[in-house]
Amino acid sequence: MQEFVSFGLHVALIRQLAWLPRGYDLVPGGTVVTSAKLRSIMLALEEINGPAVLVRLGRYLAAKEQEPILTMLRHSATPSVIADRWRRLEGYSHARARSDFSVTGKSMTIHRGVVRGQPPARVENLLLLGFLIGLLEAAGAENIDATILPSHGPAVRVTRKGRISDKLAFSGRGLRFRINWGSFEQVSSSYPFMANMPGTAPSIGAQRPIVQQLCTVLEHDIGRSWTIDEVAAALDTSGRTLQRRLQQANSRFSDLLRLVRVREACRLLYGTTLSVGEIGFWCGFTDNAHFSRDFRRLMVMPPSVYREASIGHAGLTRA
Repeated sequence: MQEFVSFGLHVALIRQLAWLPRGYDLVPGGTVVTSAKLRSIMLALEEINGPAVLVRLGRYLAAKEQEPILTMLRHSATPSVIADRWRRLEGYSHARARSDFSVTGKSMTIHRGVVRGQPPARVENLLLLGFLIGLLEAAGAENIDATILPSHGPAVRVTRKGRISDKLAFSGRGLRFRINWGSFEQVSSSYPFMANMPGTAPSIGAQRPIVQQLCTVLEHDIGRSWTIDEVAAALDTSGRTLQRRLQQANSRFSDLLRLVRVREACRLLYGTTLSVGEIGFWCGFTDNAHFSRDFRRLMVMPPSVYREASIGHAGLTRA
């Protein structure tokens, strides 16, 4: 639940309770929603409506809400990218529960574990299962079948061809589950930009064409954990050839990836009200320390100071 609270997704999650007969009344006015409180709300929800409602809630959250982080997750190009971004979100939010993904063909298997404390509760796992189903559907997966794989006994069917079972009943935490899809047709291959580029952002400059082409690929999906081989494939060449051409241009892949990410971070720090943590995650960094270190390397100041300086420079011209 920490990842939902840390990135403000709990507000959208609670907003989705409106379609339930018992929804908002589970969250009294003025409630400060911590991870523990959100878990208790989900427990009450399951007790009143049954476990299937948590899968629906997670699915609706992924499909309908327009929070920036959800927008970014929905713009994942493939199921593997969805898995990568969710793992990074768990790390960025210092969540105690962590998900191990295996994506092969038209199947994704998720095993839930912890870095500390007790294993995640079943309400968390059911919510995440629905959330991943919604993200996969938004990215282009169709006819989704999902099953819970208990440590003992037969698999428990959760969805069949995208339809959630109303009679979902099982014991245990549901720490392992599998999602299959009949087909996948990529919906979005580009990344949503959210702000105008401020003049103080680091410039790519008059670089050689190969550098500009590489940066264009990275900018189209800036939150992705790119490897040089993946970028090379997008440029219809090999990783070795791309490496050689970058050396001839006196550039390095890691430096260009950092440059593109910091450029987008500058845009967002200047032009949006997203938190520094949200911006770091949006731009593909693994955690705040990584974001701050790379940002300082190029901008000679931490992200928070850059934002304050940008606001001060804009003066009364900013809304």
